[in-house]
Amino acid sequence: MSGLELNNVVKRFGDVTVVQQMDLAIGDGEFVVLLGESGCGKSTTLRMIAGLEEVSEGHITIGGRDVTRVAPMARDIAMVFQNYALYPHMDVGTNMSFALRLAGRPKAEIDSKVAAAAKVLNIGHLLARKPKELSGGQRQRVAIGRAIVREPKVFLFDEPLSNLDAKLRGHMRAELALLHERLGKTTVYVTHDQVEAMTLASRIVIFDKGRIQQVGTPSEVFTRPASLFVAGFIGTPTMNFFKARYALEDGQRLLRGEGFAWQPPAWLAAHPPGPEQELTLGLRPQALRASPQAAQLTVKVDVVEYLGTESQIVGRMATPSGQRVAAMLPGDAHGQLHSNVHLAFDSADLHIFDSDSGRSLRP
Repeated sequence: MSGLELNNVVKRFGDVTVVQQMDLAIGDGEFVVLLGESGCGKSTTLRMIAGLEEVSEGHITIGGRDVTRVAPMARDIAMVFQNYALYPHMDVGTNMSFALRLAGRPKAEIDSKVAAAAKVLNIGHLLARKPKELSGGQRQRVAIGRAIVREPKVFLFDEPLSNLDAKLRGHMRAELALLHERLGKTTVYVTHDQVEAMTLASRIVIFDKGRIQQVGTPSEVFTRPASLFVAGFIGTPTMNFFKARYALEDGQRLLRGEGFAWQPPAWLAAHPPGPEQELTLGLRPQALRASPQAAQLTVKVDVVEYLGTESQIVGRMATPSGQRVAAMLPGDAHGQLHSNVHLAFDSADLHIFDSDSGRSLRP
């Protein structure tokens, strides 16, 4: 059993509370990503799990054992940092084996574990090199290998790919996914990069201002965001938002806003909002399609970003506020630049939020 639980965990620095009454249960073997903007409390949470920051209130358990006041070395965790933290005067093999040698493990056991980890990470040919002779990706593999040889109950990763270029980050994401599949260890991974979160996580924990906003699978947080914050944070390009009210006109229920009147999704009928309630509607750019015959909104295209198989267009509606709209269209849409594009969508793709609380109205 190597699950992890945070129960009513709070972290304060003086009078400032940076993590607020956090409850989180991570199952044995899960790969959970803590995702959020800089300063949201995700790295502080990871450091509390590791024992590098004291918990102001609450309890942390690993494998059913309360480790809230236990020293980092006694928590049976291994942490991989953003800056690799390798000893420059030691070769790769010595870096990987350092913790085991410090613990007084037999040489045969150390050599066996280092060789096994090096094989998994495909760095066996690098064991005699010094860190300065390695690329960024190779150094990160060594840092991960140093964690693997300890065979901990829980792996902790603190933005391990942020120092790599885009191509290498993509490669290392795949490597980490394969590594987790092989080892099956409970993993907590901190990042501000939603691509890393969506591609690696079994569940994502989305933070904002020291609070958990939503916990769910990548599919759940993308298709059913619990709040305006989550809806705007997850997804590239960013979700389109429109102000609206729920209206009854000639016996027909409509979502009416500046320059549009749309049919509500079927689920809204069970719990309709009041006519005075201010709503925010969300539409992902991927949900919009060109439809001259059945247009639900029209935008004048200001920008076209050609991405190969598709294009992102950005334009504005002909309304007093000039509502900005982004859409993903197939193929090369450069011919649409500075012209009007008529767009449609399925009402089922609408996300509806209470503007005041920011919470989703979807049951």
